[in-house]
Amino acid sequence: MHGYTWTWGAVGMFLLGLGALAPRSAEACVAPNCMVDVRFPLPEDGGAVPANVPGLVVVPPLLENTNVSTLRLLQSDGTPVPFTLANGGRRTHVVVPKAPLVPGTQYRIEAKGLCQYQETQTQSATFTAGPELPLPTTLGTLSVDTPSRGVFPVFGDSNCGSPQEGDATTLRFTPSPELVPFLPWVHWAVEVDGQPWSFANHHGLTSTGEDNPDSHKYEYNRQLLFLYTVCTSYNPPPPGLGLTPGSHRATLRGTLEHADITLPPLSVDFELRCATPCMSGGCADGGTDVVEDPEDEEPIKNPSKSGCTQAGGGLTVLGLLATLRLWRRRK
Repeated sequence: MHGYTWTWGAVGMFLLGLGALAPRSAEACVAPNCMVDVRFPLPEDGGAVPANVPGLVVVPPLLENTNVSTLRLLQSDGTPVPFTLANGGRRTHVVVPKAPLVPGTQYRIEAKGLCQYQETQTQSATFTAGPELPLPTTLGTLSVDTPSRGVFPVFGDSNCGSPQEGDATTLRFTPSPELVPFLPWVHWAVEVDGQPWSFANHHGLTSTGEDNPDSHKYEYNRQLLFLYTVCTSYNPPPPGLGLTPGSHRATLRGTLEHADITLPPLSVDFELRCATPCMSGGCADGGTDVVEDPEDEEPIKNPSKSGCTQAGGGLTVLGLLATLRLWRRRK
């Protein structure tokens, strides 16, 4: 009797340990309401702005707007720089200088957010104009990683990265040298099989072509370059299961704000699937193992064997409990 009690006590401790491996609940995203204020996309590390930049983008506070009456473009001594104002993509505004910037001159751009629930302060950014550069004619190159199975955060609703399990891959983008100086004023979109997948605001990609990790978090939007299909869903449920398993074509599009040019999009083919061969055999056809309980009317499915993955303590616990129930009855 004591041995039996000790056995189940040990199992209980083991299950508690496994619980620590289960995916954590997603942290809820609360509507930011100006938590991030007005932003001015500019070159990384204080790089120079091309004197012939088509337009300087003003990004409004998250989920809010920009008070356009407060927009200013000034030289370092406070001299106003004449400009016109245009509407940009993703609710942005574009400050278009009426004359090219003067190379070597320092400028300041400023504006205030227009927020419903709090007072705002004037935000500003300084930059130095560099020489004029040819406008880009190409985006660069695009490739795709080999897909892999695992647990990853799924963005797209008020949960800040709901962890789910599935097959996923990442697009690898290398911007062309002629595009890099103009990257801050480019906004992005990825389509899969001709349908919208995700978007990124200005400065959504770094100068090395990688996702800016904060560009999507509060936009209720997927990561731009991350493609996936959800094979096993955890709580909280994801906003969607992503792509259907199978072959797909991804297309990356970039638009340089207020420039009268078309940058040819880039495309690449890839494949996602939920069924993968087992390393040790047993479910090479991608089937789901079923553990039958004699006292249950319906069998207990062990989803940890689906796709030959045991990611997440919840799935492992389910399979182990089913096995222990059989073991107890046979004793």
